[in-house]
Amino acid sequence: MTEHPARYWHALADGRIQCDLCPRDCRLHEGQRGACFVRQMEGGRMVLTTYGRSSGFCIDPIEKKPLNHFHPGSSVLSFGTAGCNLACKFCQNWDISKSKDMDRLMDAASPEGIAGAASAYGAESVAFTYNDPVIFLEYAVDVANACREAGVKTVAVTAGYITPEARKEFFGAMDATNIDLKGFTQAFYDWIGGDLETTKAAIAMAAEEGVHV
Repeated sequence: MTEHPARYWHALADGRIQCDLCPRDCRLHEGQRGACFVRQMEGGRMVLTTYGRSSGFCIDPIEKKPLNHFHPGSSVLSFGTAGCNLACKFCQNWDISKSKDMDRLMDAASPEGIAGAASAYGAESVAFTYNDPVIFLEYAVDVANACREAGVKTVAVTAGYITPEARKEFFGAMDATNIDLKGFTQAFYDWIGGDLETTKAAIAMAAEEGVHV
């Protein structure tokens, strides 16, 4: 369950593959992982190595995400995986986002299992948090679809560092998002390995798609 076919990549003439999920455009040899450390070339294709695995679960107030005027006073089931596609020096969850120890992901959780757990614990929504859900897009979208069928909302806590093609699918599956605008200059984003315009475009797209931002 941990090596799931990934989307948003293409083969290169030299035998490598290129990840098209985020602007890093990681070009990978067989067995190599991208900068996020969870997307890998295996058998000539890209796989997501953390599908169905979580670094932990917690029931939180929705205001902790934080979100304003989105089901105020309700509970949210929070979970994440491991890895990240940015390199923030001030990361609060660095032990998860920069973990290269996949064994820390001890909790197996299917999309339907997560939706069911949220309902069982009285949580009106599920939040993808702790690390950036962009890098586990396939898992996040499947969970979001299972939640929608169960009448549970979904929340993406993300830095929005994602390509235009992928962000349409990603935000299209979400009910709400907190997109972390980490700074106001490209110089700052250079420091954390990102791109200001990409994040601003993600914020604009989410709002245009009717996601609670």
